[in-house]
Amino acid sequence: MSLRSRLTTAFLVVVLGPVLVGAVFVAAVMSQLSDSRGEALANSAVTMVDSTLGTICERIQASAAAVALNYSNSSGSEADAVEMAALLVDRSVIDGVVFSSIDTAGAEAAPRADVGVEAPDGAWVDCGETAAYAGAGPIEALGAQAEVQAADGSTAVFSAFRVVDVEFLGRIARVADAELVLQDSRTDPLEAGAVDAGRWDFTDAFLPLSIGTTATDVTPMYWTLAAMVTASAVCAMGLAAWLARSTTRPLAELSAAAERVSEGDLDVRVPAHGRDEVAHLAFAFNRMTAQTQAYVQALTASRDQMRGQLGRLGQTLTATLDLDRILEVILDTAMVTAGAEAGVVMLVDVDDADQLRQRAGEGDLGIDQPASIRIGQGIIGAIAASGAPAHGRITGGALGDWHRADTEPDARTIVAVPFSGRQPVDQDFIAGRQPSEPDLGAAPQPGGVLGVLVLYNRVAGEAFESGDVDTLRTFAGQASVAVENVLLHRQAQRLSLTDPLTGLWNYRFMQTSLRREAERTRRYQRPSALLAIDLDRFKAVNDAYGHPVGDQVLIELARRITAQIREVDLAFRHGGEEFMVLLPETDAAGAEVVAERLGRAVACRPFKVNESSGGRELRVSVSIGVAVLGVHADSATAVLAAADEALYAAKAAGRGTWRTAPV
Repeated sequence: MSLRSRLTTAFLVVVLGPVLVGAVFVAAVMSQLSDSRGEALANSAVTMVDSTLGTICERIQASAAAVALNYSNSSGSEADAVEMAALLVDRSVIDGVVFSSIDTAGAEAAPRADVGVEAPDGAWVDCGETAAYAGAGPIEALGAQAEVQAADGSTAVFSAFRVVDVEFLGRIARVADAELVLQDSRTDPLEAGAVDAGRWDFTDAFLPLSIGTTATDVTPMYWTLAAMVTASAVCAMGLAAWLARSTTRPLAELSAAAERVSEGDLDVRVPAHGRDEVAHLAFAFNRMTAQTQAYVQALTASRDQMRGQLGRLGQTLTATLDLDRILEVILDTAMVTAGAEAGVVMLVDVDDADQLRQRAGEGDLGIDQPASIRIGQGIIGAIAASGAPAHGRITGGALGDWHRADTEPDARTIVAVPFSGRQPVDQDFIAGRQPSEPDLGAAPQPGGVLGVLVLYNRVAGEAFESGDVDTLRTFAGQASVAVENVLLHRQAQRLSLTDPLTGLWNYRFMQTSLRREAERTRRYQRPSALLAIDLDRFKAVNDAYGHPVGDQVLIELARRITAQIREVDLAFRHGGEEFMVLLPETDAAGAEVVAERLGRAVACRPFKVNESSGGRELRVSVSIGVAVLGVHADSATAVLAAADEALYAAKAAGRGTWRTAPV
């Protein structure tokens, strides 16, 4: 056998052997995955059908119980029971209610009263029974009944039902994404669902149903796999022939390999055939390129390790919430890594989203004041507006078409990377500042450029390169994470101190504020007043109109309170319908003026509720109790008790007024 034949045969064995073994393995895996997926889909469909029917049965049972309870509460008045039944039918909870037992409802004799659709004749499946269906007649409805013992000793029975028809099965089939067949005594069973069922399962937990789910057909995948194996075999044979022919030209291969090494390709290897001089030369050549490649890989690994350490350093820095310190460390590390003489970190101003301001700076920046620039202006502003990194030499005060502004650093060379994240939403959280809107704790939404990391003047006067951009991206990303972490921490702190419904400070912050104000009063002998505010007859509002309307009243009351107090005053939701207002530097007379103003603000005009559905106006009043730190009490607990006592006195005086705690 010739050398070409031996090389061709060996190559085909090495290449096609694993391909064929892999093809068989892939085919077996596809078949197993197809079976597993079909079984999982079937189990999911059965579970979904049983769960949906269980929920429907629970609603039917609850409906029957509600009608019976309404009948019982009205001392046997069928009119109230009919009204409740009609309400349930109108809301599509059930299809109908009959005032009889399930057996009587399914019989030919008409019930005493019914609501909704006419009670169907035939078999009903009782949701309350363990054995739901015994096979006697076609199933016409799912039902449940509730009994009520009247005062005269008679028994009233109420049966709620849902009609079992094609539409009913269709809704369940759409939820389960399956095809359903009702297995009752019908000669032409009910069917629903548009699934191309390839697998069938059965459930009789509530209704006897055959459940069909889609079966995965992997035959096209088998044909595709066979085509790929065939194509691989053809390509392998062609490549084997080419390799066999190429071995007759070892010197040409060696020359070509040497040329590729001179161009920087260290992956090239020369095939060595036999034990002649050319083979020894090929072995020596391969050893040389392998050793060179090992050296290059070692240098590359060292560089990557250094970058990885710098990345971990940035991640560690994000663990602190001192944003300015974090940005300084990031900037210092970036300058050392890239060999820059100066640098600056610019962040978007929270008060002006189009303004970039310096938050960290190192080295000689060539300006007297901290750098600032509007987005779109100057070099830094233009880079921030573009959202893309840039590097190069600054010639004549310009980087390409971008000209330097007087308020940004002056340098010879520059590399800048914008970083994006969440929009800045707040200044540093100042404890004790009154929130102005109910949603101040909401998370910031994703936004545009958050800031820019800029390095200037590479050491030795060299220009920055594209590799420096990649390095700077890592530090810019860490700066973005650091800013977001600080913002999220401040928002979490804000959330823990505000009431989610009204946006006012919560009970926890009230306790902290009262203790602080009590300490200040003891130290400086300056009074501070506390108002306890309670909505009059708020329970009647909830009972008459529901809790959603009550919530609207509380929100409007919070708005009117905050509109009547100073910026330094603090409003709290104490709980339920009770609110508190802390008035620093205010004596009893001043507090009484505020109480009078708050009472008028609440009572002067009605509260508008349910405006989306036509609207309703409610007249609301508040009772207010006034207590003063340093006069009525010396501690947070005592002033709360004194304000509550005054509040009770205001309520006892007829509500809609205020009272001051006795001295």
